[in-house]
Amino acid sequence: MPIDFEAFPLREFQRSRRLQWFPEEIDFRQDRIDWAGLAAAEQELLLRQIVGFLIGERAVTHDLAPLQQALRQERGRMEEEIYLTAQMFEEAVHVQFFQRWINETLPGRLGRDIPYPRLEGFIFSETLRSAMNALLTDRSPRAQMRAVAVYHILVEGVLAETGYQFFYDVFDRRPILPGLERGIRSIQRDEARHIAFGTYLLQRLVAEHPALADPFEATMEELTPQAHDAMTRLFEGLGPAIPFGLDPDRYQRLVAEFHRSRVDAVRRGKLLESPATT
Repeated sequence: MPIDFEAFPLREFQRSRRLQWFPEEIDFRQDRIDWAGLAAAEQELLLRQIVGFLIGERAVTHDLAPLQQALRQERGRMEEEIYLTAQMFEEAVHVQFFQRWINETLPGRLGRDIPYPRLEGFIFSETLRSAMNALLTDRSPRAQMRAVAVYHILVEGVLAETGYQFFYDVFDRRPILPGLERGIRSIQRDEARHIAFGTYLLQRLVAEHPALADPFEATMEELTPQAHDAMTRLFEGLGPAIPFGLDPDRYQRLVAEFHRSRVDAVRRGKLLESPATT
């Protein structure tokens, strides 16, 4: 069966090829200088977020394959399979970026010369892994819905999008870490495609199985407190004077806003329309 180059996943696949970027081309020399000039509390907060993103990117790189395997079992899903190959590649590039930044910017080895920041939570160690690995034995539409809700909507569409705003707030307040900023903007551009694909896939699942609409929304209500908890933990123990003058409540509001917008996007179903009508 020939593939449909006008299908949404194939159009996004072609965009991903046009917009490739290369972490090894980013210069971190100014980042090293800027890092050395930061206060200890500023370094601690930034390192929590950067290492948290590295952990998250490693997790999503590890855990995406079961979704592609589930789609392989269904006839007529080649366009979606092809898109997921691009997404897995991009997740690996994101791991490369954050690991290079850590290796080339910090004045020593993380975990040996520099303690790992305090990071806790279950999104990556349990929630994401269990939802994706469930597809190895249960490829039902409901299991696919939960996996995509966790991966594309909660992790990428709510938690990561809130995290990008954290970085941009820092960059807006201080002209520092240009290499980190360049990488973050490139990663967010990739993730926008990932979120769009996840939204499309959920729209398709709900269109084909309308009984999934309410369970999807219930799943998001169940999961989103984990994103709120991650934002709470990010600022724990940093005292009343938060580094960079950031407002922790802002990120709780953003989690709620992204939750609403992602659920609304799935409800609207517009990505299922033909290119001529979008």
